[in-house]
Amino acid sequence: MKKWIEANWKSVAMAVCVVLLMGVTGLADGEGAGKAPPTLLDNMKDAGFMEYILLFVSIAGLALCLQALVTIRAHLLRPPELSIQLLDLCSQGDVQGALDAAQADGSFLGAVSTATLNNHQYGKEAMEGAMSDMGEIETNKVMNKIGTLNLIAAIAPMLGLTGTTVGMMATFSAMSAGGSEITPDKMAKGISIALVCTFTGLMVAIPLLVVSFILKTITTKVIYEIVNDVNEMIRITTSEAGHEEAA
Repeated sequence: MKKWIEANWKSVAMAVCVVLLMGVTGLADGEGAGKAPPTLLDNMKDAGFMEYILLFVSIAGLALCLQALVTIRAHLLRPPELSIQLLDLCSQGDVQGALDAAQADGSFLGAVSTATLNNHQYGKEAMEGAMSDMGEIETNKVMNKIGTLNLIAAIAPMLGLTGTTVGMMATFSAMSAGGSEITPDKMAKGISIALVCTFTGLMVAIPLLVVSFILKTITTKVIYEIVNDVNEMIRITTSEAGHEEAA
């Protein structure tokens, strides 16, 4: 399952984004004999201010989701050509060349490699400490984007439940004041309008949770690869320094 997700994450992510967009715009038409029942879009228009808040949250979530899909990508976090270049330069003993190449790249790997190679003259422990510190900083930058998606995914159902609660309160209040004028069809309409907020909240939350899971899986895998790359650079540079001192 994990391998399938890594191989098809772009398709899955775009699919859930389409589901998110379709869900929050209410593209559902009612069918039936006689008078057509109100569509989902009609109910969303009648749901009140909370539905507008949910629509705003859904648009913000979709925008952040697309931004994360564009920026959190394996080849951007860890450019394969940069990894090969850095290891080759370190193997040749050209630490300064590797440092210049890392500084010229703004990726996750470039930032961690720059901090690590800047401390090569201080020994292995200093390089490992620099790698750990910069790795934590860069990891937090990426995880904060994913965390924002998780936050929206957590808030959306609660906003939907709030809208549903307000709508149900208004419906029962109207029922108590209406007396015999309240008919089952009017009750059903009021409850349907109230429940649409919960539906919208779930349609926002579910796709965002899927996308955030996929991005977290990709990021975790790439971080392990970056750690292996930088550890290999540390091993090469420190072993060569040890050979020079022995000579």
